[in-house]
Amino acid sequence: MAQNLLELNQIGKRLNNNFALENISLDLRQGEVHFITGENGSGKSALMKIISGRFLPDSGSISIDGQRVVIGSINEARRLGIVHQIQDVELFENLSVAENVFFGHLRRGMGIFLNGLRLSRRCQCLFDHLGVDLNPTVPVSTLGYAQKLIVSACATFVAKGRIVIFDEPTAGMGEKEREVFLRIVSGLRRRGAGIFYISHRLEEIPLIGDRLTVMQQGRINGHLESVDADRHTVIKMMIGHNCPERYPRLATTSGPTVLQVEHLSSAPALVDVSLRLNQGEILGLTGLMGSGRTRLANCLFGVTRMDGGIIRLGNDKVEFRHPADALAHGIAMIPEDRARNAIFDRQDAMSNLVSAALERFNTPAGLNPHYMEELSNEYLKSFGIVPQSLYGLINLFSGGNQQKIVIARWMMSMARIFIMDEPTRGIDAAARVDIYNGMNDLVSKGASILLISSDTEELLGMCDRILVLAGGSIAAEFSRQNASKEKILDSSTVT
Repeated sequence: MAQNLLELNQIGKRLNNNFALENISLDLRQGEVHFITGENGSGKSALMKIISGRFLPDSGSISIDGQRVVIGSINEARRLGIVHQIQDVELFENLSVAENVFFGHLRRGMGIFLNGLRLSRRCQCLFDHLGVDLNPTVPVSTLGYAQKLIVSACATFVAKGRIVIFDEPTAGMGEKEREVFLRIVSGLRRRGAGIFYISHRLEEIPLIGDRLTVMQQGRINGHLESVDADRHTVIKMMIGHNCPERYPRLATTSGPTVLQVEHLSSAPALVDVSLRLNQGEILGLTGLMGSGRTRLANCLFGVTRMDGGIIRLGNDKVEFRHPADALAHGIAMIPEDRARNAIFDRQDAMSNLVSAALERFNTPAGLNPHYMEELSNEYLKSFGIVPQSLYGLINLFSGGNQQKIVIARWMMSMARIFIMDEPTRGIDAAARVDIYNGMNDLVSKGASILLISSDTEELLGMCDRILVLAGGSIAAEFSRQNASKEKILDSSTVT
């Protein structure tokens, strides 16, 4: 048996008045992938932040190679060979892809003024080895979210950590990007690194995992070997009972076209995009990394200017120069990058929930605080948001619960057209069902949803039609009845 790189013994940490990690004992072996899963808010990310020096534990001990250590800072963790890729991407937007990948080496003495051409060539050699299709010279600010995830993973790969932590690394990636990432993980294993891998993608466990630990409400709820970690067993360990129907899509009849896009272009990704969205329909949109999915969403919401084309709502031609224009026409958008574009950091949960629906609470005397509180509590309860604290700061909620708050905000706004860009990214299996039921509720009341997702199974399970974006335009359209994973992937690779 491989030796233990790291051991946690009876770790405890009180995070707020409602939640604490209690008596966590865990180990990580050399050359293994140790999956950590659990419901949103179960304490997975908080535990990893203790290992990586972002939090200090209140009790318990940590040992590396059998020697007790105190990890008092991120720099101390790095000195000990611990590398942590957190859930929300941390990159330098103004630097190039190559500079981000090798930034840790630049700080350690390669020289910040290292010849840019040499650095780009070194990065290209790495990309060729890993099968990454990115230009090392472009600024990171020009990349989509999935591309940034790959850049972050490559930076983790070259950091040469002995203990590597990935937190929801493939949430938001399509099949091709996920294949690249799994090659990165395999390379780290061959190097002898031990890997903690937090994920809600349970299908990844048998692909690369050795062991699985399930957390529930701040405690370890059990361990499994990966060969025994079938989906139903794991979910029952996570939530204490069997999970309901994975994709509870209701049979609905769609109405007239509410949104029509004609020959939309927006350089460099979109050349000639045409689509229609009908009333009461969930329309899926997918494509490979860099296909322009998020750029299209931003064009439809007035974030990014179009170079050409027409948008119609019903029979009326519209032009959105700003998101406020889209909002005024009853369009809401859940953006892909939650941390940068969706949450109001350092504000409480209720402020985040009601921010898009203030007109609902307006009275001649001002905003009605009692109605705001009542309705916000209803959404906290219906989405299973933990903790159910209206006045808790949103940055203290787990990433998955932050995502649910963002989705609940726009549902509260009573918009008629919803653009949802990776709405279930970082959401656990049971919480996804809450989101899907909310989507069903919206379309049953006549709303329409454009669901942009890299999760093919999610699209197959929830959408009435699926569009594939490739080569700057819609490369294929499938009805729910004739769509398949193979057809979608095949259409995605059309050039």
